[in-house]
Amino acid sequence: MQDIKSVKKAVFACVDGSKYSEAVCDYALHVAKELNLTLVLLNTIEHSGISSITNLSGSIALGERETLLQELSEEDALRNKETIARQRELLKELKARVSNSGYTNVIISQRHGTLYENLKELENKLRVVIFGLFGMGHMDDSAEIGSHVEDIIRDVDAPIILINKEYTPIKNVMIAFNGESGSSRALEEVASSPMLGREVKRYVVNVNNNKSKSDELIKHAKEIIKDDSLNCEFIQKSGEALESILDCIDKKSIDMLAIGSYSHGKLKSAIFGSFTTKLIQNVKIPLIILK
Repeated sequence: MQDIKSVKKAVFACVDGSKYSEAVCDYALHVAKELNLTLVLLNTIEHSGISSITNLSGSIALGERETLLQELSEEDALRNKETIARQRELLKELKARVSNSGYTNVIISQRHGTLYENLKELENKLRVVIFGLFGMGHMDDSAEIGSHVEDIIRDVDAPIILINKEYTPIKNVMIAFNGESGSSRALEEVASSPMLGREVKRYVVNVNNNKSKSDELIKHAKEIIKDDSLNCEFIQKSGEALESILDCIDKKSIDMLAIGSYSHGKLKSAIFGSFTTKLIQNVKIPLIILK
């Protein structure tokens, strides 16, 4: 039986039992099928209590987190064992959900530590990472970005899909293109990759009050998309950027939005207040985020 150590590249669905866990699984299944890759259902257990196991810092070799999780569950049984068992049952249920759809290339992994720590450790195995925008700590779908989301987007080197709604088939994808490196990467990924399927219609949108600059950017976007057989439509809009993008999403019945991420800056000010964060907080469809 395949385990996470033997995986080279995979689609990772990060689930925690929150309201969008099934949707995360379903979107990840769609992507895994299109890419013909292993689907890893990943659940992480963050040990929050004081432990007598003192060597929790430093480098932990791949595969050792599962062992550490077992040691911690034995030490902290009264506090953590029930949670670990409940989350393990969730993984089994979601694996059955995937298998019942006819896709058998799926494995489950439950690991110790934060989601951020585990994704950084597994970074060379990540083809796509998919998780809910609002985890167990943010069940009310408030505007606040869920725990660890900003660090994962900023630091984890992989395409990230944020899920904020129940699964619906992906028919129309919009790429917000402004010519910067992140949006160019998003355009390249969504246009050339089979990640979403060739039958999906791609809308490339530039919002710019300078018409000549917008013409130049759309020309550049067409040069990036080398495959003339793709169903692409290019849209130029003026006005306030967020309002224009939301309006386009509504009018074109967009199912997923692709954007470039913010910088790798370590200060929170590099994230909060940025346009990317405004999109994450206001868009009501899944987002693909690329650096």
